[in-house]
Amino acid sequence: MWPILFASLLTVLLMRVVYIVMGMVDKLVITPLRIKRIMNRQGVKGPSAYWVLGNILEMLKIRQAEAKKDMKTGDYDIMSHVLPYEAQNCQAYGKMHMWWFGWQATIRIANLDLIKQVLAKDVFTTPQIQSKFLSELMGKGLITTEGEEWALHRKIVNPAFHQEKLKAMVPIMEKSASSMANEWEEKVKDGGGCVELEVSHYMANVTADIIAHTAFGSSYEKGRKVFEHQLSLLNLTLQRLKFITIPGYRFLPTPLNIKILMTQIGISRSLKEIIQARKYMVNMTKNASYGNDLLGLMLTATSQKTQDVKGGKVHFGMQQLMDNCRTFFFAGYETTATLLTWTMMLLASHTTWQECARAEVIDVCGDGDHPFNADMLDKLKMLTMILNEALRLFPPVMDQVREVVMDVKLGDLDIPKGSTLYFPRLSIHHDPELWGTNVHEFKPERFANGVAKATKHPLVFMPFSFGSRFCVGQGFAMEEAKSILVVILRRFRFQLSSNYRHAPFTRGTLKPKYGVLVMLESL
Repeated sequence: MWPILFASLLTVLLMRVVYIVMGMVDKLVITPLRIKRIMNRQGVKGPSAYWVLGNILEMLKIRQAEAKKDMKTGDYDIMSHVLPYEAQNCQAYGKMHMWWFGWQATIRIANLDLIKQVLAKDVFTTPQIQSKFLSELMGKGLITTEGEEWALHRKIVNPAFHQEKLKAMVPIMEKSASSMANEWEEKVKDGGGCVELEVSHYMANVTADIIAHTAFGSSYEKGRKVFEHQLSLLNLTLQRLKFITIPGYRFLPTPLNIKILMTQIGISRSLKEIIQARKYMVNMTKNASYGNDLLGLMLTATSQKTQDVKGGKVHFGMQQLMDNCRTFFFAGYETTATLLTWTMMLLASHTTWQECARAEVIDVCGDGDHPFNADMLDKLKMLTMILNEALRLFPPVMDQVREVVMDVKLGDLDIPKGSTLYFPRLSIHHDPELWGTNVHEFKPERFANGVAKATKHPLVFMPFSFGSRFCVGQGFAMEEAKSILVVILRRFRFQLSSNYRHAPFTRGTLKPKYGVLVMLESL
């Protein structure tokens, strides 16, 4: 009997090994060769690549060499600096080409009609490639889920960002921004009326404070642990990208991987403290509602074991709640802080526009510490133009990636299953054929008649994506950015410091490598 049992187990083991080997052969050999053959036949080509490694080594080498350089202050033609490998390939192979990220074929799609076809329907792609990186930071939240699970997350989160809810958040945003401004006032006094200030650090802090208050009902002190852990996790995850060429590296018990795991545990612990504080408050006050903010809506959902979504049932439990908290702590402060930092740099460089924006703010919202509201923010046309131009020149998220899950016809192209579609948002925002010869200049007036009339195509300007998966926090981000800038413009005048080094680079989002140094003085 034992020989028969041993033989059976050995057979099962061998079958499992064969299955794994066949899967690896398909992923590493058969699928890449098929994709290359289909795309080359249609004239879509790219640089030669190493087997398994693809173009990663060459890409990293070129990027690292460019990252050592600074750009000339006032030069906003940043494409070849922040994405040098892509810019080089565009010159050699045209706007539509392909390269290999390891064994994954990446097809660059710059045709706006093709992008619209993908994002509007979005039935044959998945964000799986991005999710492998983003899930390290956010877990399986709204950004990284698909299908019915994503529909449920969206259904639960959407009400927290309705217009009326956003209006109620403006006083909280003003309070956080005013607290930051008070700190700046003290620094200006200590500096004798003018002080050099690095603003990116403050922008990150104030946006983290706002997201903690408005979305989770906690003070910044309670949310600071999550904020600090998220930044640490981002840095650690980016460090691990250096080892992306080593298959299965993220599963090895290396010091870096252990540190990432411990940081994730720290994030979960901090979030549990915030969540338990809300639950305790509800129990003590015998209130039947968890509240109408994002955390309250998600806590209500966790009390319902499943949710109906288009005829199916999807579970939304404590883990899903935790992952969405991570998502909005990261997305809520990271992208808006980056937008505000670049906007401060642009206004400090173009003081005429700064003065015009200040005049509009004082005219609409009053001067000094006069309270303002959402209706006033909606009337700030010039400030909206400036923010849109900052988003065009320096989009926090420079691209969008979708993995093709089935063979599909995209325009005249046959796109094979297993390939990755890459949409170059930064390149589109800097394309002179779409924006004119002044594309690399700071010209907020191009948005004077709204976004629709500023461009030649509805998808030319898409900082918050497009289609069913457009950013749910778009309204929140713009209200937040306006609120902070209103407080700053009413109380300070600033210009770019001579010590500022212009070096845009990508680290999760598009950031200034050395921050933004301004000379700040009180009005």
